[in-house]
Amino acid sequence: MDRVCKRRMRRLIAVTVLAVMCICMLSSCGKKKKTTPTPTPEQTTPTPSRQEASQTADAQRIYQFAAPQSGDTIATITVKKYGTIKVKLFPNEAPKAVENFIELANQGCYNGVKFARIVADYIVQSSTAQGYTGSIYGGGFAVETSENLMPVRGALCMADAGEDGTNTSSFFFVATKASTLRSLEEPLDARYQITFSDYLSEAYHTNLTDKQLEFFYTYGGAPWLYGHQTVFGQIIDGFDVLDTLCEAKVTSKCVPNPGIFIESVTITKVE
Repeated sequence: MDRVCKRRMRRLIAVTVLAVMCICMLSSCGKKKKTTPTPTPEQTTPTPSRQEASQTADAQRIYQFAAPQSGDTIATITVKKYGTIKVKLFPNEAPKAVENFIELANQGCYNGVKFARIVADYIVQSSTAQGYTGSIYGGGFAVETSENLMPVRGALCMADAGEDGTNTSSFFFVATKASTLRSLEEPLDARYQITFSDYLSEAYHTNLTDKQLEFFYTYGGAPWLYGHQTVFGQIIDGFDVLDTLCEAKVTSKCVPNPGIFIESVTITKVE
């Protein structure tokens, strides 16, 4: 996450998916490029919540959303006063990130850790693990990317310090809904005569195929993070907790106030 913020400062602070998120991110993460305005989605009447697309029967055929199988590793993240989020981890695609996360969890280093940043309809990010300024490898480690994993809604990703090789112990969940992404298309085209795909390419150097972009339109997420952040897990249960966390009160720098704490992170294997 932090690397993306720095990229915004160097190039342009790009898409902000809700008006409140726009205000919060501009105050804490960077500046807008002078020559490119930032689109704001039209205000719409909220619709009743429905089952997450990633939890439907159709989605279960997709690798990232498939139900856990025997031998899979599950992380249960218990958030004090909020509930639990269960995440399937992907050691084949992100071996260093998963090993690092599991070892820190087993040492209890996430117990009592605060969430450092919450941006409504975008991210929920933890602080660094207790006792670590780096990782179990000593310092930071490189981004791990895979075509099998996308920063869709519910993805568990590594947060870094703005440069490759700076993953340590902080992580974040992607929370952006599909409806929010789709709402950006029309204002971008009508006001600025640019497609969302071209905007991502210009603003973030993120080039997606039509099929990949449609994937985000269906399942939500942060397409501007694709190829830039390590995805190493996916929520399989607890989207309601993620949504409730996104509604938490935060400061002008997106820091939860009052603080929100991780009670525990438990690692188990599916039998």
